[in-house]
Amino acid sequence: MDEKERQFIKRINDKEEEGYRELFRRYYRYLVVVAHRYTQNVDDAEDITQDAIFNLWQSPRTFDSLYGLQHYLYTSVKNGGLRYLDRKRMEQRFADYTLSTSSEEDEDTKEYELMREEIYRRVHEAIDALPEGCRKIFREHLAGKKNEEIAKMFRLSVDTVKNQKKNALRLLRNRLGDLSGLMLLIATQA
Repeated sequence: MDEKERQFIKRINDKEEEGYRELFRRYYRYLVVVAHRYTQNVDDAEDITQDAIFNLWQSPRTFDSLYGLQHYLYTSVKNGGLRYLDRKRMEQRFADYTLSTSSEEDEDTKEYELMREEIYRRVHEAIDALPEGCRKIFREHLAGKKNEEIAKMFRLSVDTVKNQKKNALRLLRNRLGDLSGLMLLIATQA
Protein backbone atom coordinates (compact mmCIF):
# COMPACT_ATOMS: atom_id res chain seq x y z
CA MET A 1 0.00 0.00 0.00
CA ASP A 2 1.46 3.33 -1.00
CA GLU A 3 1.54 6.45 1.17
CA LYS A 4 -1.48 8.03 -0.53
CA GLU A 5 -3.64 4.96 0.22
CA ARG A 6 -2.30 4.80 3.77
CA GLN A 7 -3.33 8.44 4.33
CA PHE A 8 -6.76 7.78 2.83
CA ILE A 9 -7.33 4.80 5.16
CA LYS A 10 -6.15 6.88 8.12
CA ARG A 11 -8.66 9.64 7.28
CA ILE A 12 -11.43 7.04 7.06
CA ASN A 13 -10.41 5.43 10.37
CA ASP A 14 -10.23 8.88 12.01
CA LYS A 15 -13.72 9.72 10.66
CA GLU A 16 -12.39 12.82 8.90
CA GLU A 17 -14.89 14.54 6.67
CA GLU A 18 -12.38 14.97 3.84
CA GLY A 19 -11.68 11.23 3.90
CA TYR A 20 -15.38 10.52 3.48
CA ARG A 21 -15.65 13.02 0.64
CA GLU A 22 -12.84 11.16 -1.10
CA LEU A 23 -14.50 7.81 -0.36
CA PHE A 24 -17.70 9.16 -1.87
CA ARG A 25 -15.86 10.34 -5.01
CA ARG A 26 -14.01 7.05 -5.39
CA TYR A 27 -16.72 4.50 -4.64
CA TYR A 28 -20.21 5.99 -4.72
CA ARG A 29 -21.01 5.29 -8.39
CA TYR A 30 -19.57 1.78 -8.24
CA LEU A 31 -21.56 0.98 -5.10
CA VAL A 32 -24.78 2.33 -6.65
CA VAL A 33 -24.22 -0.01 -9.60
CA VAL A 34 -23.79 -2.94 -7.20
CA ALA A 35 -26.97 -2.00 -5.32
CA HIS A 36 -28.85 -1.47 -8.59
CA ARG A 37 -28.32 -5.14 -9.44
CA TYR A 38 -30.66 -5.93 -6.55
CA THR A 39 -33.12 -3.04 -6.72
CA GLN A 40 -33.44 -2.35 -10.44
CA ASN A 41 -34.24 1.17 -9.22
CA VAL A 42 -31.69 4.00 -9.04
CA ASP A 43 -33.31 5.82 -6.10
CA ASP A 44 -33.37 2.70 -3.93
CA ALA A 45 -29.83 1.80 -5.01
CA GLU A 46 -28.64 5.26 -3.97
CA ASP A 47 -30.43 4.92 -0.61
CA ILE A 48 -28.72 1.58 0.05
CA THR A 49 -25.33 3.04 -0.89
CA GLN A 50 -25.81 6.12 1.28
CA ASP A 51 -26.89 3.93 4.18
CA ALA A 52 -23.74 1.80 3.81
CA ILE A 53 -21.49 4.88 3.84
CA PHE A 54 -23.39 6.44 6.75
CA ASN A 55 -23.19 3.19 8.73
CA LEU A 56 -19.44 3.09 8.12
CA TRP A 57 -19.19 6.66 9.44
CA GLN A 58 -21.14 5.65 12.57
CA SER A 59 -19.22 2.40 13.06
CA PRO A 60 -16.18 2.17 15.33
CA ARG A 61 -14.64 -0.19 12.77
CA THR A 62 -11.17 0.59 11.42
CA PHE A 63 -9.27 -0.77 8.45
CA ASP A 64 -5.68 -1.83 7.88
CA SER A 65 -5.88 -1.87 4.11
CA LEU A 66 -7.72 -0.45 1.15
CA TYR A 67 -8.87 -3.97 0.31
CA GLY A 68 -10.48 -4.31 3.75
CA LEU A 69 -12.37 -1.04 3.26
CA GLN A 70 -13.49 -2.02 -0.25
CA HIS A 71 -14.63 -5.44 0.95
CA TYR A 72 -16.59 -3.86 3.82
CA LEU A 73 -18.35 -1.40 1.48
CA TYR A 74 -19.16 -4.04 -1.12
CA THR A 75 -20.50 -6.44 1.53
CA SER A 76 -22.57 -3.69 3.20
CA VAL A 77 -24.17 -2.71 -0.09
CA LYS A 78 -24.74 -6.35 -1.09
CA ASN A 79 -26.41 -7.07 2.26
CA GLY A 80 -28.49 -3.91 1.90
CA GLY A 81 -29.59 -5.14 -1.52
CA LEU A 82 -30.53 -8.54 -0.11
CA ARG A 83 -32.55 -6.91 2.70
CA TYR A 84 -34.26 -4.78 0.05
CA LEU A 85 -35.24 -7.91 -1.92
CA ASP A 86 -36.52 -9.62 1.24
CA ARG A 87 -38.61 -6.57 2.10
CA LYS A 88 -40.04 -6.40 -1.43
CA ARG A 89 -40.90 -10.12 -1.39
CA MET A 90 -42.62 -9.70 1.97
CA GLU A 91 -44.56 -6.68 0.72
CA GLN A 92 -45.65 -8.64 -2.35
CA ARG A 93 -46.76 -11.62 -0.26
CA PHE A 94 -48.73 -9.29 2.01
CA ALA A 95 -50.34 -7.59 -0.99
CA ASP A 96 -51.22 -10.97 -2.51
CA TYR A 97 -52.63 -12.19 0.80
CA THR A 98 -54.64 -9.01 1.30
CA LEU A 99 -56.14 -9.28 -2.17
CA SER A 100 -57.02 -12.95 -1.73
CA THR A 101 -58.57 -12.52 1.71
CA SER A 102 -60.41 -9.29 0.98
CA SER A 103 -62.47 -10.98 -1.72
CA GLU A 104 -63.52 -13.69 0.77
CA GLU A 105 -64.26 -11.34 3.65
CA ASP A 106 -67.70 -11.69 5.23
CA GLU A 107 -69.73 -9.56 7.64
CA ASP A 108 -68.35 -11.25 10.78
CA THR A 109 -64.80 -10.42 9.76
CA LYS A 110 -65.71 -6.80 9.04
CA GLU A 111 -67.43 -6.51 12.41
CA TYR A 112 -64.41 -8.06 14.14
CA GLU A 113 -62.08 -5.58 12.40
CA LEU A 114 -64.27 -2.65 13.45
CA MET A 115 -64.22 -3.87 17.06
CA ARG A 116 -60.48 -4.38 16.91
CA GLU A 117 -59.94 -0.87 15.54
CA GLU A 118 -62.13 0.58 18.30
CA ILE A 119 -60.16 -1.34 20.96
CA TYR A 120 -56.90 -0.21 19.38
CA ARG A 121 -58.12 3.42 19.39
CA ARG A 122 -59.28 3.25 23.04
CA VAL A 123 -56.05 1.67 24.27
CA HIS A 124 -53.86 4.18 22.47
CA GLU A 125 -56.06 7.02 23.67
CA ALA A 126 -55.53 5.73 27.22
CA ILE A 127 -51.78 5.42 26.65
CA ASP A 128 -51.67 8.99 25.30
CA ALA A 129 -53.35 10.15 28.53
CA LEU A 130 -50.56 8.68 30.71
CA PRO A 131 -48.09 11.08 32.33
CA GLU A 132 -45.24 11.85 29.91
CA GLY A 133 -42.48 9.79 31.56
CA CYS A 134 -44.80 6.84 32.08
CA ARG A 135 -46.05 7.07 28.50
CA LYS A 136 -42.57 7.17 26.94
CA ILE A 137 -41.37 4.17 28.93
CA PHE A 138 -44.56 2.19 28.27
CA ARG A 139 -44.37 2.85 24.51
CA GLU A 140 -40.78 1.53 24.45
CA HIS A 141 -41.99 -1.52 26.42
CA LEU A 142 -44.73 -2.10 23.83
CA ALA A 143 -42.09 -1.79 21.10
CA GLY A 144 -40.42 -4.84 22.65
CA LYS A 145 -37.50 -3.19 24.42
CA LYS A 146 -36.14 -4.76 27.60
CA ASN A 147 -36.05 -2.86 30.90
CA GLU A 148 -32.28 -2.47 30.66
CA GLU A 149 -32.50 -0.97 27.16
CA ILE A 150 -35.19 1.49 28.24
CA ALA A 151 -33.21 2.46 31.33
CA LYS A 152 -30.13 3.15 29.24
CA MET A 153 -32.13 5.05 26.62
CA PHE A 154 -33.67 7.43 29.18
CA ARG A 155 -30.71 7.37 31.60
CA LEU A 156 -32.78 5.90 34.41
CA SER A 157 -32.33 3.01 36.79
CA VAL A 158 -33.91 -0.32 35.88
CA ASP A 159 -36.04 -0.07 39.05
CA THR A 160 -37.42 3.29 37.89
CA VAL A 161 -38.35 1.76 34.55
CA LYS A 162 -40.12 -1.14 36.31
CA ASN A 163 -42.02 1.27 38.58
CA GLN A 164 -43.07 3.45 35.65
CA LYS A 165 -44.33 0.37 33.76
CA LYS A 166 -46.24 -0.79 36.83
CA ASN A 167 -47.77 2.70 37.23
CA ALA A 168 -48.70 2.75 33.54
CA LEU A 169 -50.47 -0.62 33.81
CA ARG A 170 -52.33 0.49 36.95
CA LEU A 171 -53.48 3.72 35.28
CA LEU A 172 -54.51 1.84 32.13
CA ARG A 173 -56.48 -0.72 34.16
CA ASN A 174 -58.31 2.12 35.92
CA ARG A 175 -59.05 3.89 32.65
CA LEU A 176 -60.00 0.84 30.56
CA GLY A 177 -61.88 -1.11 33.23
CA ASP A 178 -62.33 -4.88 33.52
CA LEU A 179 -61.37 -5.59 29.91
CA SER A 180 -58.02 -3.80 30.16
CA GLY A 181 -55.92 -6.97 29.88
CA LEU A 182 -57.75 -8.21 26.81
CA MET A 183 -57.77 -4.75 25.27
CA LEU A 184 -54.02 -4.32 25.78
CA LEU A 185 -53.35 -7.76 24.31
CA ILE A 186 -55.41 -7.06 21.20
CA ALA A 187 -54.05 -3.54 20.73
CA THR A 188 -50.40 -4.53 21.03
CA GLN A 189 -50.84 -7.18 18.34
CA ALA A 190 -52.26 -4.66 15.84
